[in-house]
Amino acid sequence: MNQHFELFVTTALLLPMLGSVILFSILTVGLLFARARIFPYPLYKPMLLNLFLAWIPIVCVSSALFFFLTSITSQLWLVILLLCIWFVFFPNSTYLVTEFHHLKEEVNTVPFWFDTIVILSLALCGVLLGSFSLLLIHRILDLYLPPILSWPLIVAYFFLSNVGIYIGRFLRFNSWDVLTKPLKLAKNILAELKDRQKANSLLLFSTLFTIFLLTFYLFLYSAVTPIIWILEMFIQHYPTLPH
Repeated sequence: MNQHFELFVTTALLLPMLGSVILFSILTVGLLFARARIFPYPLYKPMLLNLFLAWIPIVCVSSALFFFLTSITSQLWLVILLLCIWFVFFPNSTYLVTEFHHLKEEVNTVPFWFDTIVILSLALCGVLLGSFSLLLIHRILDLYLPPILSWPLIVAYFFLSNVGIYIGRFLRFNSWDVLTKPLKLAKNILAELKDRQKANSLLLFSTLFTIFLLTFYLFLYSAVTPIIWILEMFIQHYPTLPH
C-alpha cells in the first residue's frame, strides 16, 4: 500500500483529536486569566508565551504537509524550511510538562488544587501537540525509510529534544538562541558536560523524559496505526465498490 495513504489517513485521524488540544488550550488560557481575576495574583504571562510556542511545531508541520501533499514542487524550499523550524521548536511543546515545578512555589493566595488543574491542562496541551507533530513527521520518514531506520531516528530525536528541554529549563536558553547566541549556548553546554554531577543530571533527565514521552507517543501510535491497517486490508479486499 502506498505510504502516502498512511500519511493522508494519519492526518485525517489527527484533525478531530486536534480539537481536544484546542479546548485544552482555551481552558488553560481561561484558567490563567481567572486565576489573576479571582485571586490577588498577577497574570502569569510566561505560561501564555510557552503555550503559544508549543503550537509552533504543529503549525509548521501542518503547513509543510499542505505544500508537500499538494505537490507544489516550486515550494520544496518552503517545506524544508518549515521542517527545519519544527526540528528546532519541537521541544517547546513537550517542555510544558516541566511547568509542574511551579507547584513547589509558595503562593498562599492561590489554592494548590487550582494551580494543579492549570498546569495539568497546560502539560496535556504540550504532550498532545508534540506527539501529533512527531507522528506526522514519522509518517513522512516512512515515505523514504524502512521502519528499522525511522524508529531509531524518532527515539534519537526524542532524546535530543529532551536535552534541549533540559537546556531550556535549567540553563535558561530559548529555541531561538540556537541562531542568536550559538557560541554562548555551546559554551554553557560544554561547561555543563565537564561537571560530572551536572552531566549525570542531564543524562538522567533526558533519559527519563524520553521514556515518559515515548510511552505516550506509542499510545498515540498504537491508537492510529490499527485503523490504517484495517483500511488498507479493506481496500485490498474490496478495490472497487458498487455505486
